[in-house]
Amino acid sequence: MLESLHKKTYDVFVQPFLKHYLKKERWFVFEDLKLKIYPGVFHPGYFFSTKVFAAYIQRLELNNKNVCEVGAGSGLLSFIALKKGAKLYSFDISLTAVKGIKENLETNFPGNKNFTVCHSDLFDFVPENNFDFLLINPPYFFSDPQTEDAHAWYCGKNGEYFEKLFAQLARYSSPSSDIYMILADNCDIERISAIAKKRGYLLKSIFEKKIKWEKNFIFKITKQQ
Repeated sequence: MLESLHKKTYDVFVQPFLKHYLKKERWFVFEDLKLKIYPGVFHPGYFFSTKVFAAYIQRLELNNKNVCEVGAGSGLLSFIALKKGAKLYSFDISLTAVKGIKENLETNFPGNKNFTVCHSDLFDFVPENNFDFLLINPPYFFSDPQTEDAHAWYCGKNGEYFEKLFAQLARYSSPSSDIYMILADNCDIERISAIAKKRGYLLKSIFEKKIKWEKNFIFKITKQQ
């Protein structure tokens, strides 16, 4: 009952405030990283999934690993991996997000040559590569995105985002790759899992954390044998 009340309070009061607040450029600080977040870019400070994923990534051994962040948004996960010695390739469908990542890279890691970022609809413009790690914080609501920033939330009425993702993964991973994706209990996990299975992939929950009313799950994605 209390969780339901908190969720209703968020929907009625907090969410409208955030929509207004995030219409301007905002700064977000994570440890020693300082990121400019442009309007329309998924803000890591106000939504639970990025924080949960960020904490998990800090546990991983990423030194000298080739890491790809799929739909990087603010780029926070990529910057954490970069700090841990990884070589990054990140992309986003949003030109605004790509612009912000490039600016924040220069601000936080001036002159760093181990980070490539590009504008791409999933892997469309990404050269084939067997990445050691792929990090995916996807849009997961089954509705069609109508604007650039809506791509951070909506995966298409029929799950077109996931259909395309799992169709492309094989060209960017190998049997030894670690592929991680985070989802929350407010999305249709069974439907997403069914799309993955149709393309020959399995989702195994390896970590979960509840913050307030929302439970987030980190899945490891593996190829079916």
